[in-house]
Amino acid sequence: LETTRSELKEAETTLSALQKTAAEYQTKRHNIETQLDGINNTLRQAKDDRRKDKEEERILNAIGALKRHFPGVRGRLVDLCRPSQQRYNLAVTVAGGKDMDAIVVDTKRTATDCIKYLRDQRIGTATFLPLDSIQVPSSESTERLRAMAENDKRYRLAADVIRVSDESNRRAVLYAVGNTAVCDSLDVAR
Repeated sequence: LETTRSELKEAETTLSALQKTAAEYQTKRHNIETQLDGINNTLRQAKDDRRKDKEEERILNAIGALKRHFPGVRGRLVDLCRPSQQRYNLAVTVAGGKDMDAIVVDTKRTATDCIKYLRDQRIGTATFLPLDSIQVPSSESTERLRAMAENDKRYRLAADVIRVSDESNRRAVLYAVGNTAVCDSLDVAR
């Protein structure tokens, strides 16, 4: 009976030690899995960034080729304009939408030639904004909204907070943002 009791105590001590070791291993395993998830997320992000960088490089190379072949190519709208203040950056990007990545060209003919060139070279597709044929908001409606904004300093026209590298590109900006207003807060927007 004494032998059995001592064996039982010994077995319980061994069991307790094994359970403690198992718990430590579970904690280590959980920590390693957490680290592995973090590393996998970082790797996925790096791959996505590399893919985006390659896509951006491909687009920039295509625009460079278009500029070499066609003198009327100005560049991407996002590269031709900047918000007047950093705080308007997101608002300008949202107001411009998909047109911010469009390529600004001088004429519709240049746009057609560029599209043909992209197709022939199998470079891809792009949106073009020909300055001679895009429709911009009427100056009357723009001035009416601008006058309203002058009375209430809490909002302004998006076109007024965008600086362009060359004033001849202003039509492309007006086309992209239209008569969109940029407000200081959500309450003002309502």
